[in-house]
Amino acid sequence: KVKVQQDDVFYIPAGTVHGIGAGNLIAEVQESSNLTYRLYDYDRIDKQRQKRKLHIEKALAVANLKGQQPPRQPLRVLRYTPGCATEFLCRCKYFQVERLLLNTDGKKKFAELYTGSNSFQALLCLDGGGHILMEDKEKLAYSKGNCIFIPANTGKLQLCGRSQFLKISC
Repeated sequence: KVKVQQDDVFYIPAGTVHGIGAGNLIAEVQESSNLTYRLYDYDRIDKQRQKRKLHIEKALAVANLKGQQPPRQPLRVLRYTPGCATEFLCRCKYFQVERLLLNTDGKKKFAELYTGSNSFQALLCLDGGGHILMEDKEKLAYSKGNCIFIPANTGKLQLCGRSQFLKISC
């Protein structure tokens, strides 16, 4: 059991048996997969009012049951660019996650975001709001809870506002 607080980040490798305690709202980033094996499900029910299926044998077959140290918080290092601070949170062979702290309120220059050819980027707005200015000058408004998918090779975008994002890429 790990005591958690707001803005904690944990990397839980695939195959690690884990559960999320009551009262926690999380953003779970994972490799592209529709597979979850349940060992226990807190007696939750589905839309047909049936208990959700457990997968005990399959889960145990792929579970890493070796004792592990409790997950720790990563070293927090901020990189500053005009209007934005970026904090690297996690990288594995499937994805990378960064936190963006945006504040362009009252500034003439906006924060820039580049998308190259290697990966899409997904921006999950954790707090605040603003808009994204596309290269063709089209504006896309966003607010807390919005997830914005930016295809690879989109080019240069400008972020405007005061907000906090998770930026996910492959």
